Amino acid sequence: MTLRTKTIIGIALIEALALALLIVTGLQWLQSSNENRLRVGTNQLASVFAKATRDAVLATDLAYLDSFAESLVSEQNLAYIRITDSNGVELAKHGDYTGINTNVSPADVTDGVYDVISPIQVDGQLYGNVEMGVTVKDLHVMLSQATRSSLLIAIAEMSLVALFSLALGTYLMRRLDVLRKGADKVARMGPGAQIMVTGNDEVTRVSTAFNEMSHSLAKAQETLAEKHQQQIALTEKVTELAQVAEHARDVIIITDTDGKITWVNPAFENLTGYTLSEVVGQSPGCLLQGDCSDLETVHEMSRKIAQKEAVRVEILNYAKGGESYWVELDISPVTDSDGEIVRFIAVERDITKRRQVEEQLEAALEEATRATKAKSEFLANMSHEIRTPMNAIMGFSELLLEKSMHSEQREQLELVHKSAANLVTIINDILDYSKIEAGKLSLTNECFNLKEVVESTIDLCTYQAKEKNLPLVLNISSKINTAVVGDKGRLNQILLNLIGNAVKFTDSGSVSVNIDAEALVGKTRFHICVQDTGIGIPAERLPFIMEKFEQVDNSATRQYEGTGLGLAICKRLIQLFGGELTVCSEAGKGSCFSFTITLLNQPAKSPTAVNQDHYIADDHRVNDVIEHKKILVAEDSYVNRLLIEKMLADTAVELLFAEDGEQAVALYRENLPDLVITDISMPNKDGYEATADIRALQEIYYPWCPVIALSAHAMAEEKKKSLALGMDDYLTKPVNKADLIKMIAKWISYQEKKEKRKG
Repeated sequence: MTLRTKTIIGIALIEALALALLIVTGLQWLQSSNENRLRVGTNQLASVFAKATRDAVLATDLAYLDSFAESLVSEQNLAYIRITDSNGVELAKHGDYTGINTNVSPADVTDGVYDVISPIQVDGQLYGNVEMGVTVKDLHVMLSQATRSSLLIAIAEMSLVALFSLALGTYLMRRLDVLRKGADKVARMGPGAQIMVTGNDEVTRVSTAFNEMSHSLAKAQETLAEKHQQQIALTEKVTELAQVAEHARDVIIITDTDGKITWVNPAFENLTGYTLSEVVGQSPGCLLQGDCSDLETVHEMSRKIAQKEAVRVEILNYAKGGESYWVELDISPVTDSDGEIVRFIAVERDITKRRQVEEQLEAALEEATRATKAKSEFLANMSHEIRTPMNAIMGFSELLLEKSMHSEQREQLELVHKSAANLVTIINDILDYSKIEAGKLSLTNECFNLKEVVESTIDLCTYQAKEKNLPLVLNISSKINTAVVGDKGRLNQILLNLIGNAVKFTDSGSVSVNIDAEALVGKTRFHICVQDTGIGIPAERLPFIMEKFEQVDNSATRQYEGTGLGLAICKRLIQLFGGELTVCSEAGKGSCFSFTITLLNQPAKSPTAVNQDHYIADDHRVNDVIEHKKILVAEDSYVNRLLIEKMLADTAVELLFAEDGEQAVALYRENLPDLVITDISMPNKDGYEATADIRALQEIYYPWCPVIALSAHAMAEEKKKSLALGMDDYLTKPVNKADLIKMIAKWISYQEKKEKRKG
């Protein structure tokens, strides 16, 4: 059977089925819609008749009922109407009544009459029925005619479809023959052959698609040829990579997506002692990791691998023989063109020797840290041990200088006092540099006026400058904003060192401090230069002048005293400020030390930094502030107890002395002093413990009083610790008489004000 015949028969069958379905569906719809309309209308009419005859049935008005029935039959085209009472007794009837059957639809009645019945009710009570028959012959005639018309239309349409199918089949066969010839052409000539395309229908589009397919096949053939060449090159590359993996010194492990080993290189076998056949199908972690492998690292690897992520760690592994070794492990997922993971590649590098070196370095670093700590502790202890006797030397020499004496004796005593002060300065420099080297020195922030700090520093150096008839000049513009925020104390230390050096090494000429400034957003950049006309620095010494223990004259017989730490400390402090100390100098002509620092500007309405609670008494009111106060002094050194007693001899205070912390707590409980001064390092109970006991007693019912530390420990950490453990203030030995008395007056005054506020 030809395609043309198949096409005609197929279209005819499809059309026949479609027409049959359409005719049946249409006739059913026509019958159903007319029956529904007739059924609804008839039931509504019967209900209306039942309501219209209700009163007549109740009154048994037979004449009305008979007249009503007769008029309805003649006017409404009814086959009959019959009215009965509730007992079924006939009250009226007209038309051809042969009985009633309400279970048959209008289209299915055989006598041409559709029967309906409607009850006559009042308040839900049945009083009779209205029975009537509607003539449906017209409906039957309409349905019969519709069926005949549908069959005639179907026959006519089938004939037209058969003719159309014949024409379409002929047309399609001609066009398909063109496609067949095109396919034969492609088969003979290969992809790329084209056929002639005419018309504008589906077959035309198929022809166009055929040409495009032929063209695409030609392109695909070219692409396949290129990919074939690429595959050859890739195979060669894979071979090279396989050779690299085989001969690589690093261990290479390939696993499947479940983390099971599929291949390892010879380096793996050499390092672990396992062969490829022994490890295939095993988990690298279970195989190589042991008791001392870091669990956190193992969990991190497992988590990363579970999330299909790359991971790089260092971990301790174990060989087949139980030997441990460290590896740097790099695990990477390998994905296909769709982004799905197909395997994992792990590269391990033996870093056992490197780890050993690192451990040695860590041990060396730890040893150096311990050495630095020991050095710091030694310096702190040395400072403490030196400051304790120096407190007595400077204190007693100060007391003796207050008295009149022979000029030669006074001069010798002043030399003793000055030498002791120089020794304290040396100790301070050594401690500062030690803290800088240990990285423990940090800057603080406070509001201050830079100009005032510079002027104060110059005032301190003025006495020495006057002795040499040296002008000491400050050059700074009044337009410069000097209200700044920074570490006032360390900046003062830098300036005191630089200006003090300039005065010390200048015998004639002048010393000047020049300050320029550049305004920035919220900041000010200051350029500070200290210039002198002194001895200068030889060119060969310039590169080393800021190193520790270096001086212009480093010989044993040098003329100028000093530790050689001042400039080294200045350099490191300026670096903490973010600047750099530089020097320009010529031997015999003078030097210029300069640096640049940037400081934050103070807020526009910054409050004056004054602690209103801490009243500092002046010299004229000291004795008044301290009207017979009771002061407890805890000090284990007899010399220092005697010194404090002599320093406070003129103040009329009542002194209580304790030789250790235990005595201090006992005396506090018995005497309730107004103020406690305690050393830190004491036998039996130190100053920290004594302070803690005193504060504990004050929490119960003992009155509060200030506790002041007087210690030879000069490190800032000691002061912070003292304040954190309940002390109110801190004095460092050696202490002079004026500082001691002002400290006492300050806290006595504060205590009195506190008590007045409570009262």
